[in-house]
Amino acid sequence: MKANSVLQVDCCAIKQNIVRIRQEIGPNTKLIPVLKGDAYGLGACALAQLCDLIGGIDTFAVSQISEGVELREAGIKQQILVMSLPLDFQLEEAIASDLVLTLGSFRQFPLLEDLSRKFRKKIPVSLKLDTGLHRIGFLPEETEKLCSALQDAREYLTIVGTFSHFSDTRKEKMKEQAACFDTFLCALREKGIDPGLCHISSSASIEASRDYLYDAVRIGRRLMLDAPNHPAGEIREAVSFHAYLADVKQRKAGEHLAYNERVTLQKDTRVGVLSIGYGDGLDPALADAHVPVLINGKRAVLLASCMDQSFIDLGEIPCSPGDTVALFGYDSTGAFLSAQEVASAIGWEGCDLTVRLTPRVKRIYREEEK
Repeated sequence: MKANSVLQVDCCAIKQNIVRIRQEIGPNTKLIPVLKGDAYGLGACALAQLCDLIGGIDTFAVSQISEGVELREAGIKQQILVMSLPLDFQLEEAIASDLVLTLGSFRQFPLLEDLSRKFRKKIPVSLKLDTGLHRIGFLPEETEKLCSALQDAREYLTIVGTFSHFSDTRKEKMKEQAACFDTFLCALREKGIDPGLCHISSSASIEASRDYLYDAVRIGRRLMLDAPNHPAGEIREAVSFHAYLADVKQRKAGEHLAYNERVTLQKDTRVGVLSIGYGDGLDPALADAHVPVLINGKRAVLLASCMDQSFIDLGEIPCSPGDTVALFGYDSTGAFLSAQEVASAIGWEGCDLTVRLTPRVKRIYREEEK
């Protein structure tokens, strides 16, 4: 059955974006696709399988254990790094699924030692250093203590990587954090500890500077969207979000729309009822900002939203019930509305829009050149 809305994913655009990113980072730096949040709403399993077809990807990154397990169950064989700290009750399933765990707290050592004995194998981990984001990870001043703990843990842990995350993309801040990361890596090596695959940069940070590529870069948003500010035009937008006009009515100035008279019309106009609402992931803030939408190649204005339906000011745009409405991306005529433009109206990025789309929105994968 056809859904009330569709997120179209342009697989050709994603392939081209991967090619472009590889050109930027060079042959000596690996690309780690970040598939957290169901690949920012695009479908993690589908994107992992697409990357598998492209080839050359040997590590994926997710945020939660359940995301990694889902990829394993979909047949993904590559290394899967879980970038958040695992919860204690998830550890056994994570180890059984051969996921790479983030090691960022001393309290993890005895837990992992016990589980190593239980599973009779060494547990793969990636060290996380807190260089300034102050979310998770070992602090720089804990380096000596950590090195000692890692030397004692050689029998039950295998270090496959070491990573951090830029908290700021201003050049001086990046320089400070990279220096902290370098000092940490040097300390590990001086103690005879191999840090494994080292990485700190993500989509935003490699747009700001390519000075900190290390062994790999983690790319999430850039698989499908260019920079929100001053896009270079080298990364293609790979998503289009479509819904439908359910009805069209002539409304008069002074009439109210949505619950609690959310919107009062300032003029006579034609109002369209859209087939989706915030229950599909269309955030009410977008309606409050009166963002544009595309209908038959023309821009209309989003007025208000309810859980399952929304209102659009159609003005004089020729249209009728059943017509497709593009919330962003390409509409049925080929006209284009950038997801980054829409998201910027409420201070977001385009991937903030896609990651909020609920399962009611059908995902469709297209292989069409533009």
